[in-house]
Amino acid sequence: MNASRSLAPEAPLAAAWPAPARSRSDAEAGPRRLMVNALVLMGLVIPGWEAQVHVAGAKMTAGRLGVTLLVIPALVLLFRRGRRLMAADLAALLTALWMIGAAASVGGFGELASPAAESLQFLFGYLVGRAFYFAPATLDAFMRILLGLTFAMVAIAIAERLTNRWLAHDAAAALFGGSALTPVSRDGAIRATATLDHPIQFGVFCALVNALVLLWARNGAQRAALSLLCLVGCLTSQSSAALMAFALGSAAYAYDRLLPNLTARWRLFWGLVGAALCVLFVLVEHPIGWIVSHLTLDPESGFFRMIIWDRALAKIDENPLTGYAFNLLNDPILDSTVDCVWLVEALRYGAPAILLLAWANIAAVWPARRRGFEDDDAAAVTDRRLNLGFAIVLLLFMFSSITVHFWNYMWIFWALCIGIKASLRERLIARAPPPPA
Repeated sequence: MNASRSLAPEAPLAAAWPAPARSRSDAEAGPRRLMVNALVLMGLVIPGWEAQVHVAGAKMTAGRLGVTLLVIPALVLLFRRGRRLMAADLAALLTALWMIGAAASVGGFGELASPAAESLQFLFGYLVGRAFYFAPATLDAFMRILLGLTFAMVAIAIAERLTNRWLAHDAAAALFGGSALTPVSRDGAIRATATLDHPIQFGVFCALVNALVLLWARNGAQRAALSLLCLVGCLTSQSSAALMAFALGSAAYAYDRLLPNLTARWRLFWGLVGAALCVLFVLVEHPIGWIVSHLTLDPESGFFRMIIWDRALAKIDENPLTGYAFNLLNDPILDSTVDCVWLVEALRYGAPAILLLAWANIAAVWPARRRGFEDDDAAAVTDRRLNLGFAIVLLLFMFSSITVHFWNYMWIFWALCIGIKASLRERLIARAPPPPA
């Protein structure tokens, strides 16, 4: 395929990746791939709030348990001969180390339970994504299981709207004991959350899956059906952040399809985005507040988010290096809710933490230099398609995080996607011929 062609052809997936070999070794690999994906994705369908067990004094959700069980095998795979060290690897490691170090400097090593849990589940999720999703067959299995679980979650969400109850959380509370999460409503109607911890997280998750299926689906009919499924999930969550992420992901796919022969289409795209941001920062007195207030469909909510940003930035300015860990900030608003990953992490671990987190994402998304070389085989075509799909997912994560805070499984899922994208980038670099002597 020529470099100027679209990365989302209509070719079926079966043609995109070679048919599975019918060897004994491949037959034995199938159950292993199933087990890996089951451990990685079980946090999606087992509610993290109610379904917790204590292991050696630490709270274990299904998502945390899955990546913890896989991290040692992941390290073994990553240190095998032939794997390449990527910039995102260093960024992810430094992100986790900084979070732990900053928290220890604030509260001492006796107060590291929550910071260690947050940082290690991020690092473990990243390592699992880097190690196990280097082979196309495992990534194909991941996509199939992810779509099956998404279908189940949207079905639960529809049932929640019909019954006006958070069914999955009620069931998990009854099974594991304790109290279920309190449902969230808007305009008298319950906002669906399925198995995740908040309607916004569920809605954004559906929008992220949409960005993947648009580039993974076998044909136009399947693509439309799967995208509609994701849209239904976004609508049941009643989340403006989810709808905006869905629209942006769909627009990115359409942009790539409409300009297939423009080699520099993505450089042009980012140039236009940069120019728009420059104009915004020149013309608007409070550019960050303007962006935040316009990322919600509810003007009152947008105004409240501006207040959060103003107070959080002032607090971060008081201790920009290490933050405040999980200590109370003596602010009635900031101690109750901060709907922004970047603000939350800066408040907890200082500005360097969010710079390192941004670096991990950007390093994974950064285009792989192939020196004009384009492999035309089917596996290479699909590598490039999913490489674009996961790049869009990471950009949507970063954008949505301006007005959304991700925790529990969605925090792990973000790290997992960074790791998968870094592996896809490694595969694309490995396909390039060596530079001329």
